[in-house]
Amino acid sequence: MNGSSNSGPGPMAPPAIPPLPPPMPPWAYCPRPRGGFFRRLVGVFGMLLFIASILLNIYLILALAMTTEIGGTSQTVLRGGNDNEVVAVYRLSGIIDDKAAENFRQFTRDTLHNPNVKAVVLRVDSPGGIVSSSDEIHAMIRDLQTKGGKKVVVSMGGMAASGGYYISAPADEIFAEETTVTGSIGVIAEWLIVKGTLDKIGMEAMVIKSTDAENWKDAISPFHKPDDRQRTAILALLDTIQKRFVQVVREGRGERLKTNKITYTVTIGSGEEAREVQRTDVQPLNGEIFMPAQALKLGLIDAIGYEDTAIDRAAELAGLVKPKVEVYKVRRGFWATLMEDRGPAGVKLDAQLLDNLQSPRILLMWKAN
Repeated sequence: MNGSSNSGPGPMAPPAIPPLPPPMPPWAYCPRPRGGFFRRLVGVFGMLLFIASILLNIYLILALAMTTEIGGTSQTVLRGGNDNEVVAVYRLSGIIDDKAAENFRQFTRDTLHNPNVKAVVLRVDSPGGIVSSSDEIHAMIRDLQTKGGKKVVVSMGGMAASGGYYISAPADEIFAEETTVTGSIGVIAEWLIVKGTLDKIGMEAMVIKSTDAENWKDAISPFHKPDDRQRTAILALLDTIQKRFVQVVREGRGERLKTNKITYTVTIGSGEEAREVQRTDVQPLNGEIFMPAQALKLGLIDAIGYEDTAIDRAAELAGLVKPKVEVYKVRRGFWATLMEDRGPAGVKLDAQLLDNLQSPRILLMWKAN
């Protein structure tokens, strides 16, 4: 038989799987990486430091926020001296408004009944401002003198006009610098008339007044000029405030004030209806501004000198031997600083602007015509 037989190898058997090692008993020793305890210690310390930092920041925020509620002033020593012979310097600059009055009220709270404060130097650099705010500050200065027994000396900066002079008048003495502009003892009311502008852009103001208030509710309105009767009433209001201003100056300056009557001629009307009328002003109570030399002759100020001279004079008036001079400044709270608008300067259409546009302003302020 010639048939060949297949003598090759048969199918290969699968490799044997090695048996798994027996499970390690739970009590068996497992080696840990080196430095594990030190790493944990550092981690715990870092976590504690992180938590402490958060708590410290919360505490600081709350502490700073408290200044918004509590208010108060900070003091910076300008000259060293006896702690019980303090001359308190307060610097008021810019427009005299509600904020200026509020800040000065805080200064008054901190100094009025402070037995160590013997004298106050008020540094004024202002063109004036709101009537009521100026009158409030004037009253507080009188309180410092009468209730607190403090000598008050004013040091005028570049400008102390109108409301700036109103708050200066009650001082025991007033110093002005060589280039100070002062005076402007007068009252002004101003507002914008936008009627023509509305016509150009196709807008019209709708005003509805109650029947009984029809003639007077919008006597001062941005949408129309006052009629003759309204104008007369507004002028009477300004004249009343003017009398108050003159009274403040006369009471504050006393016999030091020197008045001077000036008669001049003005032209009223135009064309054929023009006529000349003589008028008389009482200088310096006529709204005029003055440089220091003339203000000194009229008794509006007592001397020409700078802030240091005013401080020396305040200490002298209070009879101080070794005065300590401190500058008082109202503290700003954390939230007030945080919420302060630090954006670029410019006109903003916000509630304050709209209020300024539509509400009349009766001011003790020196303004350019």
